Amino acid sequence: MAIEWAVFASYGQFVAPTDLVAFFESPHVVFQAAGEGGDRFGSLAVFVLSTGAAWLLPHEVQPLRWWRAVLASLVLIATVAAGASWWRASPSLGHSQPAFACALAGLMRQATVRANGGGRIAVPSVPMPTDGAPSAPLPNIVLVLGESLVASHLSLYGYDRPTTPRLQALADRGELVTFVDAAVMGPHTRTSLPYIMTGLSGPDPGGRVLLAPTVTQYAKARGYHTAFISAQEESWGDLDSLLREGTDTFRTGIEFAPHVDVLKGADDLVVLEEGVLPAIRSLAEPFFLVVHMDGSHMPYRQHSPPSHKVFAEDGVNSIGAYDNTIRVTDEFVARLFDALRARDPEAWLFFTSDHGQPLGEGGAFFNHGYQTNVVKDPLLAFPPPSGNRAMWTALAGAQVSACDLTPTILHLMQTAPLPEAPTDCVDWLAGPPGPRHRVVSAYTPTYVTEPTMLLLLPDGRRAVYDLSRNTVTLDDGAVRPMSEHPLPPELAAKLVITNR
Repeated sequence: MAIEWAVFASYGQFVAPTDLVAFFESPHVVFQAAGEGGDRFGSLAVFVLSTGAAWLLPHEVQPLRWWRAVLASLVLIATVAAGASWWRASPSLGHSQPAFACALAGLMRQATVRANGGGRIAVPSVPMPTDGAPSAPLPNIVLVLGESLVASHLSLYGYDRPTTPRLQALADRGELVTFVDAAVMGPHTRTSLPYIMTGLSGPDPGGRVLLAPTVTQYAKARGYHTAFISAQEESWGDLDSLLREGTDTFRTGIEFAPHVDVLKGADDLVVLEEGVLPAIRSLAEPFFLVVHMDGSHMPYRQHSPPSHKVFAEDGVNSIGAYDNTIRVTDEFVARLFDALRARDPEAWLFFTSDHGQPLGEGGAFFNHGYQTNVVKDPLLAFPPPSGNRAMWTALAGAQVSACDLTPTILHLMQTAPLPEAPTDCVDWLAGPPGPRHRVVSAYTPTYVTEPTMLLLLPDGRRAVYDLSRNTVTLDDGAVRPMSEHPLPPELAAKLVITNR
């Protein structure tokens, strides 16, 4: 009860089953995150008062009469039943005790859900033409995966602070395309990156993403020299097992810094100097390089060096501290772009964030919820001079998702998804996508299989589905049964877990 109260007081929500899973998976990470954003004094006070209440219990052992046992059992059952009913009828609870009981019940139910599947589908090598006909050269491609970057805090997207002066200069010269209606794939790194790398989208309770080939595997099969360089420690949740597939070179943050954990990787600018820029200069062509940044993760103050403290920081997780992290990303991407153009003027560069941060919209604890700042993706493309500028200008306003990068990159590599592993997302080079349904979801076994999803409707409306409660919350904030606003059939079909 004390734990539930502390989390609700700090983050406006109670502990959910997914929080319990995350805690048992890595207690250190949960305690560290709670310590950074929680009300420490209030949590301690409630804990002390709750513990002190034990002295109100009888000091001597007394026999429990049968009628008291029955009464206590009925009260306990009624409390859990009332809490469960309230939990299904409301997006938030008003009392911590039934909240905790329902979280435990939800965890037991969730533990019965298992993903099916075995090894990842292999991609056969693409044979080179044997008829002697000249083939177009394969372009060099770099994909940068940002971390926790909020589009609304980039001056590229109209923010009033100069957080991205270098990227703004590139945009003014027509060197980059800013997508204004882009969506991430999930609210956490582990619910997002696997789907960016495979071209799939949620919901995915059956774990299709655990079988699908990654864009790096396709690149390797196509004859690319492949590399993955990360400022982060990628082994939490076995994410490295997916990202390592198909790579010739795989380097993570532990190679660039002695102390790396889930909340703080190696310094981005160190990784840029010691890992990324040397790779761009030395990789044999054609090359495909994936870069995963340390970025703008909490605690924000730790993610920018003194040289980039442009804005005043009122606290470790203040807006000033967050905006300073963006100055690092701005320099990182701009310098990478300059080095890539110096190596190959016709190379392609893409940037996407894995997810954003709530930044005052609520639900800050492990990015619970689907706030606008979490799901809007600061997606950027840097087409070469030979790229079709008119087409890319038209794409800038289209409804796109981060997972579109995989089919688009495969098009550039002159290959396509395997018939047995189709992608869900759109190849931009086949033409700007029209109005479409887009999904942002945490319902995946790559994290803790949280049965929720955000559906971005073609008309711009939002619908947040809680698939365990069978409820949907629309823009008006009202919670409705899913029967009043069902999922489109193609998405409902994804909820059926089939044996493979």
